[in-house]
Amino acid sequence: MKFKSTIGLVCCLMTLQSCWLGGNDVEDPLTVNPPNDFYEPIIMQREEFETTTSFQTAPEPMMNTGKIYVKDNFIFINEKDKGFHIIDNADRSNPEPVAFLRVLGSSDLSIKGSTVYVNNATDLLALDIDTQAGTLEIKKRIANTFPQLRSPFGQTFWNLDENEIIVGWQISEDN
Repeated sequence: MKFKSTIGLVCCLMTLQSCWLGGNDVEDPLTVNPPNDFYEPIIMQREEFETTTSFQTAPEPMMNTGKIYVKDNFIFINEKDKGFHIIDNADRSNPEPVAFLRVLGSSDLSIKGSTVYVNNATDLLALDIDTQAGTLEIKKRIANTFPQLRSPFGQTFWNLDENEIIVGWQISEDN
């Protein structure tokens, strides 16, 4: 019986040993040579960036969708880093795209009462949207709430001036 306990203990120790010994010997190729050179950031000056949020009464085609949010009779579908498709879902058998909320660098939103909270690249916006009138009011902007957008490979871009914002990433023309 003692022999079986010893073998079990040795196997357990060998398994645990693999968790901390030799784990850093092999370097991740993406860490050593990050593939950021495949992508380049789309950068805007803060002054221009703060004027880009808008409400478009014409829907846009869905190309690169993300998260979905449902509130009352509306569905909000994220178009990654561009904004949100607004779909009227009052007739559940025939949902109808009705508008597009343009918010650069966006990926998520939340709604409390009638206020829509959305990330706008590095900023947090509180919006009042009237879909009937087709209007949008930015109630509040909290600048630099979030970090700069990372590349599709998760790397950051460090050579930014204080008033520059990354609103997206595009494939580099050099590749």
